[in-house]
Parts: sequence; structure tokens; C-alpha cells
Amino acid sequence: MNAYEIERFVLDNAVNYDGKANLGSVIGALMGLHPELRNKAKELTPEIKKIVEKVNSMDLEEQKKLLREYGAVEKPEKVEKDKMPELGEVKNLVVRFAPNPNGAISFGHCRPALWNWFVKERYKGKYLLRFDDTDPQVKPPVKDAYDWFKEDLKWLGVKPSKVIVQSKRLKTYYKYAQELINLRGAYVCTCKSEKKRELLHKSMKCSCEDAYQTERWKGMFDGKYKAGEAVLRVKTDINAPNPAVRDWAAFRIVSENKHPLDSKSIVWPLLNFASAIDDHEFKVTHIIRGIDLSISDDRQKYLYNYFGWRYPKTMYHGKLLVEGIKSTSETVKLMEEGKVTGWDDPSLGTIKSLRRRGFSAEAVRKFMYDVGIKKTDINVSFETLASFNRELIDAKTERYFFVENPQKIRVSDAPDLEIEAPLHPDLNMGVRKFNTHQYFYISDKIEKGILYRFMHLFNFTNGKYHSAEMDKNLKAKLIHWLPVNDTNVNVSILMNDGSVKKGLGESALNGLKVGSVIQFERFGFVRLDSKSDKELVFVFGHK
Repeated sequence: MNAYEIERFVLDNAVNYDGKANLGSVIGALMGLHPELRNKAKELTPEIKKIVEKVNSMDLEEQKKLLREYGAVEKPEKVEKDKMPELGEVKNLVVRFAPNPNGAISFGHCRPALWNWFVKERYKGKYLLRFDDTDPQVKPPVKDAYDWFKEDLKWLGVKPSKVIVQSKRLKTYYKYAQELINLRGAYVCTCKSEKKRELLHKSMKCSCEDAYQTERWKGMFDGKYKAGEAVLRVKTDINAPNPAVRDWAAFRIVSENKHPLDSKSIVWPLLNFASAIDDHEFKVTHIIRGIDLSISDDRQKYLYNYFGWRYPKTMYHGKLLVEGIKSTSETVKLMEEGKVTGWDDPSLGTIKSLRRRGFSAEAVRKFMYDVGIKKTDINVSFETLASFNRELIDAKTERYFFVENPQKIRVSDAPDLEIEAPLHPDLNMGVRKFNTHQYFYISDKIEKGILYRFMHLFNFTNGKYHSAEMDKNLKAKLIHWLPVNDTNVNVSILMNDGSVKKGLGESALNGLKVGSVIQFERFGFVRLDSKSDKELVFVFGHK
């Protein structure tokens, strides 16, 4: 393999990673395609390193141009690993996604939401969207969130077969509670919480089990008890290894009802009871849940045994932690503190936020499929998600100029020009037109003795016109620009750290529709958020 072929590999790597080739990645790709070179890796590495440094000194556009001249790199066909769990022969599969609608759908929600969908699609089953909204006090639902979830799931490509709202099914849960009492599988406990906790830890029963339960159960509704004074508990093995499983709470009295759909009910089921009943009634066959909820299986199986039901098969996944993405509880706190503008704030990791930043639904789906549903926790950088999105949108995204904090310079002897710049470096997507004279807006700091090239225009040094041709041997530093005229537009870019970048953009931006995703040259991908006569506001996506 000669230096020409190596440079082709390095250029390909650099173009795919925003202009910066990685030595290890290049060597890995070379050895993968040419295994006969593996015994020469040690002697080849210094030569490859020199070429990497040479390529990384070039501007991205120069790298792309040179790669087009060299020709595409031959790559082995990528075989995507099938990460779908093997369920065997499945008849009438039913899965469910069961969020608490106490905010907009988070990035964490996406994992079970999408994996339930992947399984449903593979096994030709049904997909239930169930709102587990029976906590009207600690984590009360947000009225608009029911629609937010539906909208975001639609955007992700998820189409539920049925939508279930638990707060509208309280009578059903009351009915099963009474049946369970009749089976002597539940009792109303009036012990103080501290005392009950101590008894359970010591595997000791309380006298509440011997009381007349129907009367106590009725008393929870009639005002005989206040909040905290009576709890319906499911009778379990008092010697169960995990004290949290012993006689777990199924219903409680709520004193401060903040529920947007039902503000009058005072007796509410806890998650494990309502969820178990619904899984049975709606014939759920498979459950995909976080491994932190594995205790739910242990608790709910007692209900299933009392009623003689068959428990669904369960698959678990660990936590997915993505750098820079906030949890729902973190988001709520930031909103209460006034540090974010809403659920679609660019600094958040909600689906609303990612949509606003111009991410594609396909990128989110591909990312989640790649992550899989392993039991182990996974830590990934935000750049990993960005790379999935970049791969999908780069080839179809128009390019434009944006000059941050513009400073005016003069290039003496510069000719008056009418030029056309391509909207895309590789595809025939049209052009933008510019009229230039001797005055320009730039962001870069200009140094004496350095040869610069205005992208798509000409070369200059020391404030004076040099030449028109793009010659890589000149090693001119590439910068973007705008002509000084009254057609430029004011641009603001909302960044994901809460800051705002301000500057000027080219006049062609006026033709964009709100929602358009574009790339500002040497800045990154952005989405047009709003426009007016005074200003165009974009939201930053990623590099």
C-alpha cells in the first residue's frame, strides 16, 4: 500500500469526523480492509501519523475536494447486528409503554417506548400506550402532557393500537380490590407507618389482618380515615427475602389531590396494583422495563397468584445515561427555578428539545436500536447521538454563511465580483449568489503574514488581494465571510448551554421556512426557529 492510498483513507476518516482524522480509527480501517498489513502495523504507523497530521492541517472543504479527486474509499459492507431479543414462537403479542405524564417525554422514556415498538413490529403484535397517572400528589400529571406524549410518539414513528388512562379506571381497580379482600388476599392496615415498617422488617404480622376488612375498606372512602391513617395492603409471604415485598401497599388516601383529570377522588391505587390489573385485563404478554423496577415483578406476582392469572414475560434494561441530557425530575427543578424556558428548551434532553434542535426521528430510532436493551447501565456521550443524526442529514442539508460578532475589513485591490456558491459541496442542490466589492464581514482574527482564502471566493494576505485560484500548495487558511451590504440579515442562534450567538447571515436565508434544518459553514447544524423582519432565530443542533 502506497502513500496515496493511505492518504485516501485518512481523508475519508477526516471528512466523516468534522475535519479531524483519528490515527487509531485510520489504522483500524486499513487493517480491517487489508489484514495482510497487520504484521507491518508497527513500521507503517509513523508514516500514517505524518499523513494524519498533514490532512488535519487542511480545512474540511479542502479535504472534501481532495477526496473527490482521489475517489471513494472501498469499504466492506456494513452488517448491522440484530439486537432483537429472541422470544421464540409468540402468538398474539401485546406490549405496552406506560409513562407517568408528569412532563414531556424524556430521552430516557424513548428507550422503552421504542423498544416496545421494535418488538411489536418484529412479532406483528399490539402496542398499548398506557398513562400510569395514579399519583395525584407527589408526581401529579400535567394536563398537556397526555397530548405531548402522543405527538412525540407519532414523530418517533410509534402508532399505539390503544390508549389507556389509568385515572379513568378507578372503579375497575376498586372492584378488584374488593375481590382481593374477599379472597383474604388484602387487608386495610391502620398502623402508623413507622410501626408497620418495623413489623415488616422483623417479619411480624399486625392485628389489622384480623379486623373486618369490608367495613374498613368502605371507611377509606367515607371519611373515616385521614391520609396516612389507612392503607390497603396485599397480603404476601411475611418472610419474603426482601422486606419491600412484604405486605406491599396497594391503595392509599390522598389529602391533596392535584390531578388535572380527577380532582375529587380520594382513594388511589399505587403503581404496582393498577399496573398489574391492567396488564391482565389488556392481555399484555411481554413487559420491557428498567431493571430498577424488577421488584415490581415480585410484588405483582402475588396478585396474579391470588386471581389465578399467568404473569407476562419480562425483559429488563439498565439505565441509559447520555452526557448533557437531563432527567424529568432535573428538568422540573430547572423549570421551577426559572433556568429553562420550557420543555423544549435547547439545553434539555426531551424529545421536544431534540425536535426543536433539528434532530431527525430516524436518528433517535437508530441510536436506541444500537444501544439495545441490555441489563447493564450504559454511559454514552451526546456526540454519539449527534453522529447518528449527522450521518442522516449531512448529505441533504443546505450550507449557508453565518458570521458571528462581525468585524469589517477591507481587502484592497479586490475585484468586484458576482459569484455563485453551491448550497451543497457534493450534490447539485442549487446555488446562492453574492455581489462582492472590497469590504467584508468576518469572525476570524486576521494575522499579518498569513495567506487567507475566502471560501468560494479568492485569496488575500496583509489586507490585500492575492489570487483567485484555489491551490492547495498555497496552504491558505480558509475562512467564511459576508459582503458588506444592506441585504445581510440579523441572526441569533440559541445554544444548548443557554447562551445566544449573534451575528449576520447571508440574504438567501430569508427564503427558508420555519423548521428548516441547515448547516452554517464551519459552525454546525441549526434549525430555523422563528423569523421576523428584524431577525432570524435559529436553534443549534450539533457540529
